[in-house]
Amino acid sequence: MMDKTTIYIFKLVSVCFVIVTSISAGGSKKKEETIALKKQIYGLHKVDEETNSIPYLERYLELSQNELYFKLLYAKALLYRNDLSVPKPDEPAEDRINKAKIIQKNYNLASKLFQENVLHLEKVRPRDPNLGRWYYLWAFSEWFSDNKEKSIKLFLRAVKLDYRLTESYYNIASLYESLGQWKDASLYWRKFEKAEKELEEED
Repeated sequence: MMDKTTIYIFKLVSVCFVIVTSISAGGSKKKEETIALKKQIYGLHKVDEETNSIPYLERYLELSQNELYFKLLYAKALLYRNDLSVPKPDEPAEDRINKAKIIQKNYNLASKLFQENVLHLEKVRPRDPNLGRWYYLWAFSEWFSDNKEKSIKLFLRAVKLDYRLTESYYNIASLYESLGQWKDASLYWRKFEKAEKELEEED
């Protein structure tokens, strides 16, 4: 017959076993869900369905909050988002303003995510082969957020990291034109033409 101490220890061990088993089962379930979400996200981005990947990315980042790469994919999905209503000239002014605010909020969030995570990526993996491309996408999010001067700097950083991103010069020229800086725009049109020619010769 067991004494009270032995019974107490037995009960304590049993409770601990149940807790550990529950944690293990929960961890296993979480792992299965993250694997399924990854597969869904990769599949959608592969066929340029970034918008449809947004709910999956949001759920994935709830489960794995420190996933740098998936934060960047989320920012990209927001940048390419195509399910937001665009303001129309024949709509009431209030409706147009509200729609414009929602679109602006979306681009602002994309810009914020790119800034936090591209800079972090550059810090931890300065030789990442896709770093220039992430800067390039970040530049677009700033452009769409109406931060034109910042966008120009980011396009320059992008093409410096990856010389194949010659479209950066084209975008910079367009930005300078929109700012009324014709001399700078002309300079970058020429840079774009030269860079494109050099790429063609390289091929």
